[in-house]
Amino acid sequence: MLMPCPLCGGTGPKTLVREHGDYRLYDCPECGLGYCEPFKNPGPAYYEHDADHYSVNVDERTDPMSFEYDAALDYLTKNVAKGSRLLDVGFGSGGFLFRTRAAGFSVSGVDFNAARVAALKSRGFDVFAGGLPDFARTAAPGSFDAITMFEVIEHVDNLADWLGAVKALLKPGGVFVVGTPNRNRTFDPFQGPGLEAIDNPPHHLTRWSAAALSGALTRHGFEVLESRPLGYPLPMLQLILRYRLSFGVARKALKVEQVRYAPAGGAAPAGSGLVKALVAAKSAAIDGAAWLIYPLFLLAYKLFGWQGVPLIAVSRRRS
Repeated sequence: MLMPCPLCGGTGPKTLVREHGDYRLYDCPECGLGYCEPFKNPGPAYYEHDADHYSVNVDERTDPMSFEYDAALDYLTKNVAKGSRLLDVGFGSGGFLFRTRAAGFSVSGVDFNAARVAALKSRGFDVFAGGLPDFARTAAPGSFDAITMFEVIEHVDNLADWLGAVKALLKPGGVFVVGTPNRNRTFDPFQGPGLEAIDNPPHHLTRWSAAALSGALTRHGFEVLESRPLGYPLPMLQLILRYRLSFGVARKALKVEQVRYAPAGGAAPAGSGLVKALVAAKSAAIDGAAWLIYPLFLLAYKLFGWQGVPLIAVSRRRS
């Protein structure tokens, strides 16, 4: 028997979207959430051993391939007083902690990865290891003026507990900013050898549209101020083009499943000799072409109503 929707609890018929390994992906017609069955987070060890996506290295920058951090910081600095307490959930390498601290906020963080927690503590941050519901049980209610949660909600298998924890930790009127991949994105960066697993279970358990995200927040006691997709930064366009123009020659020569492309201007991918040089040259040529066409791409983005990869939703806790 099919499980009820993990967001709205709806038990009506669901739409089977596709299968991925041992998982089936469904859409809930009642709330618009996309989710998988079985519906289970693989646990902290799964992320701690995925060094490609979850490095323990500290980074004072946020991901240049996403506008969500810039959009969130812009809203926070304009609408939340300096010195206010901010909690970043799933802080990763710490980039948003550094940026919000520099902007004058009193910042804390919580993350599953104990090694990342230790690394950020050594840089003077008030950070905690574990999940948000556990943290909320030990923290004083209404402790924070703002909570941010980027690229986390799609991993969660107990949505009500996590959103309830956010509400409990926020002061009435406190700001909650959440970012997650947009299921309705026009161009998909998660396609190509070795990339399909990123936006599929068990890595991502849910798939969100702006309407579904807005509905989830409203259902759990938040007033939604905005819920919208964001655009494509130049590094994201460069990455998409690299994988779209990949023919597998380097992967076969290097005997790897995926060539890990560095960001524009970064080090060349690991390899040897001529293959490494050719991959680096090809990447540089594509990056340059993307830079040239980027203004036209932005114009087309507006004209044709394209949707970007991340969603961002800004809300306030209702009293």
